[in-house]
Amino acid sequence: MDRLTLITACIPPCRRLIDIGSDHATVPLSLLRNGTCEGVLITDINEGPIEVARLRVEAAGFTYACRFLQTDGLDDVDPVEGDVLLISGLGGENIARIIERGIDKLSLFKRLILQPQTKENKLRETINRLPLSLLDEIVAVEDRRLYVVMICDFSKNAADDPISEIQIEFGPKIMERIGSLLRISSRKTENCADARTALKRLSADDAIVPIDRSRIAYVQSKYDKIARRARYHQRDRQLLESFDRWIFNHI
Repeated sequence: MDRLTLITACIPPCRRLIDIGSDHATVPLSLLRNGTCEGVLITDINEGPIEVARLRVEAAGFTYACRFLQTDGLDDVDPVEGDVLLISGLGGENIARIIERGIDKLSLFKRLILQPQTKENKLRETINRLPLSLLDEIVAVEDRRLYVVMICDFSKNAADDPISEIQIEFGPKIMERIGSLLRISSRKTENCADARTALKRLSADDAIVPIDRSRIAYVQSKYDKIARRARYHQRDRQLLESFDRWIFNHI
């Protein structure tokens, strides 16, 4: 499943979608066509993308359902109870900045759909600090590149444990799902010499559905990236050791 199709599938029925940095209104138009949302607020920090989105909306006949706003993140946005917030196509640090600056508005949203292009770990760190719950992490594959879509809401309990360093890097919900798959497929992953081999065998299991195969591919990619840095950085070596222990605890 490609990135925009996955994002569209993650958005629940709502009265209004607020799309920050709208990517030329591709997702809003899809949602309006299938009736998922009644209206859309399309925003961007720059005028150019808003004008492109406006032209596409007009051509599709949905001008009546859309409003356009040039603003930085949530600065001039007035959400109401039940809106859904989408921030996609931006770097993880930029999305983190937007939700941190707009923290007073987040409780009004029914759901937050966040799709960072880079530095997912920085966004997870921010989500972990804020009163947000990370409900799920789903991975899209597009042109051999992996994209994580994070689904959140404003419901964190003060007693919830903070997520660990390896969860920040690999994704707590992704790890939770892979842990379940490892337990189910333990016969196929037992006697593996290392975590990389265990993940490769898990991915080769015919019972693994595509959405989980994408999660495994994401973890494999992250593992290899950290492994390349590990020869130079002690923190990365420690991350790999922690992840290896986690893998073998689930086999």
